[in-house]
Amino acid sequence: MAIRLRRVSGCWVALCAAETDPKDDDVYLDDSQHYAISCKFAFENDLYEVDERIINLMETQKVRDAREEIEKWLYNQSMP
Repeated sequence: MAIRLRRVSGCWVALCAAETDPKDDDVYLDDSQHYAISCKFAFENDLYEVDERIINLMETQKVRDAREEIEKWLYNQSMP
């Protein structure tokens, strides 16, 4: 499903593109972009079986591990 990301009353909301008219500041995601984000969310949260091809492609772009980065950041915050 193509979606629009829109700020409404200061909050980001995701809307069905077919059910809404475009506004100037909308971020439009076509079906394939929405699918890619859905795969990422499902994979990270173990929600359901995901498209392994998409996950493998995502992994080829990873340059650092988020868990390691937050652990380093937390460690540095605790230092005097």
